[in-house]
Amino acid sequence: MTQGAQIWPGDRMRAFFRAHIRRETTLDDASAERLSDALTRAINRMLVWDAPPLSAHDASDSSSKVSAEAVKPAFDPYAFSVLAALMKTGREGLTKKLADIGSAEHLKALAEAQHLAIDPKIKKLDDLRKAIIAATEQRLADRKAAAS
Repeated sequence: MTQGAQIWPGDRMRAFFRAHIRRETTLDDASAERLSDALTRAINRMLVWDAPPLSAHDASDSSSKVSAEAVKPAFDPYAFSVLAALMKTGREGLTKKLADIGSAEHLKALAEAQHLAIDPKIKKLDDLRKAIIAATEQRLADRKAAAS
């Protein structure tokens, strides 16, 4: 039995939905695109057994007139685990990883996705990074206390 592939939101998930929608329905291209985009936004991650390889045709949005350079890749709040980064590389390593994130919205999305309790009123990037580090340290301390 083959092993499944985990797919995260993005081009590969959109291509998976697009391929299945086109194969299984008679929807026009615009409707198929809208449905695949809606499903990609609604699903966090999925495990599939017959994931199609991502081709250049699937990665491009055939109904969009926007050039590939204008489309920014979506931020992945699960690109790394803040808890694992703190445990493996320490506070300095986590600080460096968080420094690569240049948007307050992305930092807040990371904190929410990884269940870190931070004050939603914080707006400054440096303050958000400090709050994420403090929340991660607290979460690690809570884990250690629960394990003892």
